[in-house]
Amino acid sequence: MFKLFPTVRFFFGLLVVLNLLLLSPSPYKTMAASSFLDPTFADKADDYGSISSPDNANESPDPDPSSGITNPVSLSVQDYDSLKNCSADTSKQPTSTEYLTYFNCGNVKTDPLPGGEKQVTREFTLVVKEDQSIPISNHGLTFENAWTFNGTIPGPTMRVTEGDVVKINVINSEESSHPHSLHLHSIHPSSMDGMEGPGGQIMPGQNYTYTFVAQPPGVYPYHCHITPVDQHINKGLYGMFIIDPKTPRPHMVEMAMMMNGYDLDYEKEGVGPNRIPTPEEVKEEYMPQTIEHTNEVYTVNGKAFDYMDYPIQLQTGVDYRIYLVNILEFDPVNSFHMHGNMFNYYPSGTSEDESYFNDVVTLGQGDRGVMEFKFGFDGRYMFHSHVNEFSELGWKGVFDVKEGG
Repeated sequence: MFKLFPTVRFFFGLLVVLNLLLLSPSPYKTMAASSFLDPTFADKADDYGSISSPDNANESPDPDPSSGITNPVSLSVQDYDSLKNCSADTSKQPTSTEYLTYFNCGNVKTDPLPGGEKQVTREFTLVVKEDQSIPISNHGLTFENAWTFNGTIPGPTMRVTEGDVVKINVINSEESSHPHSLHLHSIHPSSMDGMEGPGGQIMPGQNYTYTFVAQPPGVYPYHCHITPVDQHINKGLYGMFIIDPKTPRPHMVEMAMMMNGYDLDYEKEGVGPNRIPTPEEVKEEYMPQTIEHTNEVYTVNGKAFDYMDYPIQLQTGVDYRIYLVNILEFDPVNSFHMHGNMFNYYPSGTSEDESYFNDVVTLGQGDRGVMEFKFGFDGRYMFHSHVNEFSELGWKGVFDVKEGG
């Protein structure tokens, strides 16, 4: 037994070594295998804005969503903006049909940081003008005395990337009669919230630049927050703000849809006190909230029935994404219903995982989300608010789906 013990010990040690070699591959082997077997490996790259632009940075990617474009491991700012379909004309005033795919990604500049990375800064300008006449149907109906950001209702869809420094210069026109501000939904310092301080009240002829770091990824509304807020929103001072994740979402054809309404005789109804009653008023049975505001027109992207008059052209088998925001005043809820199809829904667009698969989403004011879908059959499919009164008063359209090539 004494002579056999070293032999047994030798074989035991040999088994341990073999076990380690067979069951514990080197970290290099594990990493190499992951890059081929895990389809999300490339999607986890987090170097947006940290590399130099390639020689072909100004070339547009293949616009065909069926071309099989995947998320690259390294992505320049210019390439990512191309994937986002960013407009080269940041001063454009899009029509309601153009608004569907108009994304303003601002004026971009990059600054070097320690370690070789770069800080991306995006600068925007929003000009507030009052007493504008805005067409809100294709049949001669206009919204008189509208208030606009950059001349349109809604204002431009501003699009940035998580971690960007965002600078939005809001200019209140000298011709204005009211102060205005910019309130953005997202995470930012209170001084940039459009409520207090210099940015909380921009007087006519003055301007203020809101500066913050974009976070977290998602889709958000922005709007004026001067009291009475319902008047400033009803007049048209609102728009959509998209913060894209550093790692791009799966490539799809994208659209922006903002649900809104118009109380056309707001001033005739009068501007209410916008306050709770005093104890004395309650005893005297006087309630200050005696004014009931009612919308006469409902739309998506500002013009009634526009996507009935000009149906949205889609193709079967193609992946689509809609950034959806509800900014409707004077009604507690709004909704989006898609005929003949269903969609994956991501509330606020802040999660990588969808919450449900449905054909209706119901939203309160300021609520929003991301819808992803594709059509398997060609034909004409209505989409509209499932509050049917809203549909009959302007909020409905048609997807005209053709057989994909």
